[in-house]
Amino acid sequence: MRIGIVNNGIGNVGSVLSALKFYKYGVSLLESPESIDESDALVLAGVGSFASGVSSLRSSGFWKRLQEAVTVEKKHVLGLCLGMQLFATAGFENGEHEGFGWIPGRVVRLDGTDDKVPHIGWTEVEYHESPLFRGIRYGSFYFMHSYHFVPENPETVIATALHGSRSIVAAVRSGNIVGLQFHPEKSQGDGLRILRNIMEEFACAIRG
Repeated sequence: MRIGIVNNGIGNVGSVLSALKFYKYGVSLLESPESIDESDALVLAGVGSFASGVSSLRSSGFWKRLQEAVTVEKKHVLGLCLGMQLFATAGFENGEHEGFGWIPGRVVRLDGTDDKVPHIGWTEVEYHESPLFRGIRYGSFYFMHSYHFVPENPETVIATALHGSRSIVAAVRSGNIVGLQFHPEKSQGDGLRILRNIMEEFACAIRG
């Protein structure tokens, strides 16, 4: 399986590349929309605002090509942090901005919690019965975000975490689409394990 990491300046893709190479996957950085053709599975990592992520992907030409690859060609995609949030219908940082709409929902600020914003640090994750979390030992992952994803369909949520007294979405899944709000590449052994689980499942689905 060939894994392509979208490289258009919205995330620290180097650490994601290193984490995937740990398991000897065939992984490369995608520098142009056309390079998506060479990948069986995609990774969209990102940090920063929803608006800047959308703007960067559109100006680089990746936006349209990703839409086609994921919705028409059904390529498997993993979104990390902002990458996952871009799956939503819309984000509301500094106005309303259209997302990919792959998993209908909104990305809104973490207001109204009794904890600090941004949410930064290690947080325990409660996950549903999902093969993506098999073999997880400790269940805490590293988060760093001020906005969170609120999907319309609760069945797309496969993991949650507590931020203050509020339950927030930690992971989503819908068909060929998987998203993690936390940073697996910064989450030590459990982070590497969940990346392995996801890529193994992608590979099985691709082989049919």
